[in-house]
Amino acid sequence: MRNKTLLIATLALGLVALAALFLNREVPKPENDKQPLVETGLLTSLQSFVVKANGKTATIEKSADGIWTVKEKLGLPADIENRLTPLIRSLQKANNYGLLTANPKRLEKLGLTDSALTLNTPGKSITIEFGKPTEDGLGNSARLQGQTNAIRTDFSGYLEGDAAAWVDFTLLATKGEEVKSIAFTWADGKREFVRPEKGKPFPAKNDESLNELCNSLATLRVADAVAKSDKEAVAAFAKSFQVKLGFFDGTTLTLTFAKLAGKTPAEPGKAFVRLLHSDAKHKVNSYATKVEFVAPSWIMDQIPGSEADFKKSQQPPAEANAAPSLRIPSQGPLISVPAPK
Repeated sequence: MRNKTLLIATLALGLVALAALFLNREVPKPENDKQPLVETGLLTSLQSFVVKANGKTATIEKSADGIWTVKEKLGLPADIENRLTPLIRSLQKANNYGLLTANPKRLEKLGLTDSALTLNTPGKSITIEFGKPTEDGLGNSARLQGQTNAIRTDFSGYLEGDAAAWVDFTLLATKGEEVKSIAFTWADGKREFVRPEKGKPFPAKNDESLNELCNSLATLRVADAVAKSDKEAVAAFAKSFQVKLGFFDGTTLTLTFAKLAGKTPAEPGKAFVRLLHSDAKHKVNSYATKVEFVAPSWIMDQIPGSEADFKKSQQPPAEANAAPSLRIPSQGPLISVPAPK
């Protein structure tokens, strides 16, 4: 009798536990219950949006002439192809599948305060907080503005809070083969090389290096941008040199480079570049009064910083397997010592 009573009690406790588990588990909503996460009209009339993620904030704004710019990066143009368009498309496809949880303890574990997106239109503004993916792998959990519960979504777009990541840093998109001439002006001298016609090599010993440099500069993508008053940039441009590209269409581009040495021998330092195009309407000219661009280190490695450096670059490389020579005092001629194998 006692065993029977114990068995009944155990079964009763098991049923209570199952009931509690059932009530607290995520119950996937049927597909027909979904609705758009963001109204289509809101996305089509979007004027600005703010992305908060990874402890940083980026504000992307649409100007009166329809150009998207990055507020925290001196109003430079946003990267439409790689950043803005993918995010808007992800929002257009995203759906709200309803309640995920209202349990305060579970809400804390979703990380809903880590990332947020605020969308602004002339007459409306909404904020969506995004958290960890749901257990069923549908997409990110989310919380709509003014609500305390979390919802299930199939949104899987990437939110980037670093303002620099939103900038279109591609300043030039010309093919290297369009460069007719390249001229260097250094403190210690000048050099200029001109192609006789398109497709022909430069009349220089190391034509290949000049050709590669033209390819890099004609499709220039900088690493970052700082304000015109930036102390490091001001100090760097106290000493600079120029590279001038002449194109077959008759236009020219002047690039002024400056480099600031690192504070210690181990630091690589920082390089800057200014651009001036002969076409007054070219976009690089509009940046001249407000920003200094940070030049990528790999481009600086390609450019000789002086005529002395240029002469060195034109020298043929030393033979790696050449045997070292050793002169023995009072023994007359030079003796070659075979290289170790």
